Amino acid sequence: MDPPSKLMAQSMPPTPKLAKTEKEKASGPEDPKAKADKKTEDARQQNKKAQDRDLPRFGGKDVKNQESEITTAKDTYELVTELGQGSFGAVYGVIRQSDKKGFALKCESVNMKRSMLPHEANVLLALNLLKSPHFVEMVDHGTVRGRFLFVVIKLVGKNLWDVRVSLEEKKFSLTTALLIAEQTLAGLRDLHRVGWLHRDLKPPNFCIGREGDESFHTVFILDFGLCRKVAMKGKDIRVPRKECAFRGTTRYASIAAHDGKEQSRKDDVEAWWYMVAEMMVIDLPWKAIRGTERETVRSMKWRLREDEEFMKFLFRKCCYEQMNTILLYLDSLNYHSIPDYDFVYRHIKCATIVYKCDLTECPDWDPKGRDEKKKYRGPVYQEGEPYIVKELE
Repeated sequence: MDPPSKLMAQSMPPTPKLAKTEKEKASGPEDPKAKADKKTEDARQQNKKAQDRDLPRFGGKDVKNQESEITTAKDTYELVTELGQGSFGAVYGVIRQSDKKGFALKCESVNMKRSMLPHEANVLLALNLLKSPHFVEMVDHGTVRGRFLFVVIKLVGKNLWDVRVSLEEKKFSLTTALLIAEQTLAGLRDLHRVGWLHRDLKPPNFCIGREGDESFHTVFILDFGLCRKVAMKGKDIRVPRKECAFRGTTRYASIAAHDGKEQSRKDDVEAWWYMVAEMMVIDLPWKAIRGTERETVRSMKWRLREDEEFMKFLFRKCCYEQMNTILLYLDSLNYHSIPDYDFVYRHIKCATIVYKCDLTECPDWDPKGRDEKKKYRGPVYQEGEPYIVKELE
């Protein structure tokens, strides 16, 4: 049997410019929605073909042409398992040969209709400067010429949505919800400190550490594909565009995102608010509404602000005073505002006191630790951090 082939990688190139497609000849009136749907489906099919052709040949029936190693200027990584595959690439579990440590290798075809990984690598490089406990370190990156780009990052555990649905009651306890609120707020603040907006905060974009690791109780912020750089050439925030396409997930998007306005730091914190509210009350009032019905969801979010009884009913079991105060504060901010993250944190901390939540307990995803009376060993929100924007030239 021939030995598996090895892939040699180079440094990751700049984001490739997309070739402009030829305009289709108009053959008569066409439904705009149908046209948009066709364009999306064509792009999806093109991306799938590119993935099937370009990504590492690993697994499957073609044993002879298996590719089991990727070598960079730094190290060699052995592919050991496929962790997942989606419309924008694949993730593999790899072993770094110099020390036999495990990592995740995230890759994407260079022939994708819309390449996301170079952009994400730029964000990860900025995050590496801050050394926040809520970011996974990017240890390597590169490209296999003509085929795919990749980044090598620390392995993490389940995302917060999967953690929740794996629990016996399909919900977080209030103690764990408040613990997650503190950690995700800290991670978001740190992302803003290095000059980036997330624009798609939701439970699937946060992960816990791996069981058995020191970081098991830590919550990491992930998936920076929709991130936008907010600081440009020494300015604290870039000039807003007059009109913007919708970015985010309907369930958690800010009012400004619904209205097609440029998003800023306050909009990320507003999306964080909806996510935390969902963890506290189990389901948001607009849960059953389809993501395409954005105007209906927007009106319900606005009702929270106008109808006090609606807000009180949502938080009838806990945290009305704290969550209402936070939302009122966020609505007082404008595009240029730097949110007072510590103010938001203090109201979350107040809720832990009012509802007698012991944050020294292990979180819900570590029942064994709770049974053994072990203590929480994750990061703690640090107040008074200076708001510093670090830029990568």
